[in-house]
Amino acid sequence: MNNDMPWVNLTQEEVDELRNKKYELTEYGKRRLKEMMTHEEMLEEAARREAALKAVDKLYEENGDAMKQLAEIEKEEIERPFYRFFAIEYFATGEGMSFWLKVCRNYPPHNDRDYDLERFAKFIGEGAAHYLHGLETPTQEEFLEKYANLIPPYIVKMIERRDQPGFDWETHLYFNYS
Repeated sequence: MNNDMPWVNLTQEEVDELRNKKYELTEYGKRRLKEMMTHEEMLEEAARREAALKAVDKLYEENGDAMKQLAEIEKEEIERPFYRFFAIEYFATGEGMSFWLKVCRNYPPHNDRDYDLERFAKFIGEGAAHYLHGLETPTQEEFLEKYANLIPPYIVKMIERRDQPGFDWETHLYFNYS
């Protein structure tokens, strides 16, 4: 007799074992359910499952291409990094050193345009076409390692959170050594 469920004719060890083996318990429950079903109920269940499979097959026949496209989109979403990183380092004798850095959500291009890169070029301002020749798009790890001394700790925390759908950070640092 067990203390947790005295109305069940199992020992305490058997109850503990069943709790620890939920998968086996589920399978046991399925077997017991099948044993309790009448032959007519089993036929009804089989017919219901067969109808559901036919409905899925029909849906796939009618919308197979769309379902394949959806699967491809979902795969791309899973594989795409959460954030996108841009970096430009520019050094010229007499002009000093400039760093332009940007972090933004990694949304797919829209209408074959890279709006994030366009916004970065706008942020750079005059001469952007010249500076963009040095554009790098590092991974998150590369970005955080290479520019660790230039990124405020709060921004690093924001990057690590990965819950900011509109997160966009840009900075321009200029150092003149002359």
